[in-house]
Amino acid sequence: MKKTSLIISCVLLLFTSCRDALVDQINDTEADLQLAGAGVTVKPANKFTNLFNRYGNGWTGGDASYSVALPDGRSVWMFGDSFLDTVYADYTRPFAELVRNSFVVQQGNNLTTIVGGTIDDPSALVDTDDPTLRWYWPGDGTVIGDTLYVYMMYFQKTGPGGWDYAYQRTDLVAYSLPAITEISRTTVFTEPHITWGTTIMEDGGFNYVYGTEGATLTKYMHVLRYPAGNIHATPEYWNGSGWTTTIPAYNVGRLEKQSGFAVDVSAQFAVFYAAGKYRLVTQHNLFGPDIYSWESINPTGPWKQRQTIYVTPETGDEHFTYNAWVHPEFGTSGYMLLTYNENSNNFLDLFNDARIYRPKFIFFKYN
Repeated sequence: MKKTSLIISCVLLLFTSCRDALVDQINDTEADLQLAGAGVTVKPANKFTNLFNRYGNGWTGGDASYSVALPDGRSVWMFGDSFLDTVYADYTRPFAELVRNSFVVQQGNNLTTIVGGTIDDPSALVDTDDPTLRWYWPGDGTVIGDTLYVYMMYFQKTGPGGWDYAYQRTDLVAYSLPAITEISRTTVFTEPHITWGTTIMEDGGFNYVYGTEGATLTKYMHVLRYPAGNIHATPEYWNGSGWTTTIPAYNVGRLEKQSGFAVDVSAQFAVFYAAGKYRLVTQHNLFGPDIYSWESINPTGPWKQRQTIYVTPETGDEHFTYNAWVHPEFGTSGYMLLTYNENSNNFLDLFNDARIYRPKFIFFKYN
C-alpha cells in the first residue's frame, strides 16, 4: 500500500551545491590503509564517514548502501533496514524499530532523508500492507530521462527466526525527478532462484542487470541486458554461450571464472568498468572479511586474476561485515569510493554504539 512520502531534512555544518565538492581531492600524504591487498592502493574516506555521522532528524543507520547519481548533481543513497531515531553524544540510541528501506538524498554536504509515514511513526518508503511479514529491500537503480528506476526485492517471512525469510520477486519502482515521487511499481522478475537487480552496469548500447543465485552461503552471478534507455524492453539473458529471451533454468547461465568454474559472490556485489577492464567486486561468500576484485574483457566474463582489495578490520567476535559496493560517481584522482556494512549478531550492540550499523567508507584504486 503506497503511503504519502515524508521528507525529513538535516542541514550539516558545511554547505556546497555539487557532488564533486565532497571528493574534490584525496590527500596523497594521508597514510595508505594497511589492510589493502597487492595491486591496489586504499585510503580512508573520512569526509564520507563524517557526513554520515548522524544524530537524528532522519536516517541514523542502515545497510545495503546503494547509490545513484542524479542528473542535477545530487546522489540518492538507497538503504535497507534503517534506523530513524535519536543518537546521543556517546553514540547510544534509545530502542526503536527499524524501517525496511529508506532513501537519503545527498547534495554536496547536505543530506535529506525520505521515508513513508510520519515523523512520529515512520514506515518504509516502499512499504507493504504487512511489513512485519512482507517487505522490500533495495537493489540498484538507474536514471532514464526524468525518471529514477530502482529494483526493489520483495521478501516474505517464513518462520520465527531472524534469518527465516525468503526472496519472492523483484519489482521496478519508478520515481519522477527532481522530486523523487513514486509514480509506478511493476513486478518484473519472479524467478525464485535468481535475485535480479543486484547491480546495474551501463555500458555502450546496453544496460546489464546482474542477479544472485543461491539461498545458501555459496552464491553465483547471472546477467541479463536490455537496450540502454528502454528498461521496459524484453530482457535478454546470458545462457553461458549467448543471449536469449528465455529465462535461464536453475544451474544455467552462471558467470564463470577463466577455469570454467562458476564465480562465487556475496549477496550484494558491484560490476563496473575501470582501468581498461570490466571489474567485479564482491566479499568472500557471506559475511567474509575479504573484499575481492576480479577482471574481464567482457561483461559476461570469464572472470580472472582475483585480487584482494581490502580486509575489513571490524570483523571478529560478534561483528561481521557484508554488502561491499562501489560508487563510481564519487571517483577522483583515479580512486573510487567503496562502502561495506557492519553489523552484529548481538542486536543490542546497535543500540549501545550507533556507529556499528553505518556504512564504512574507503577509497581505492588499481595500481
